[in-house]
Amino acid sequence: MRIVTELKEILYTKGLTLKFVAQELGKKLDKSYTLANLSNKLRNETITYREMKLIAEIIGCSLELK
Repeated sequence: MRIVTELKEILYTKGLTLKFVAQELGKKLDKSYTLANLSNKLRNETITYREMKLIAEIIGCSLELK
């Protein structure tokens, strides 16, 4: 399963949006982080491990590598 699909499913079940995640990620990284930027990184699968760890923290999940 693609990371963007899996993340969107988790967000849906938790009642969160990708926009919320982008805003919170921007706060944690202390830089501008837009919904478009996050969407592109997820769609192109160029998101970093550090960013995914922060996203997991933001949405209250653990990150599991397989």
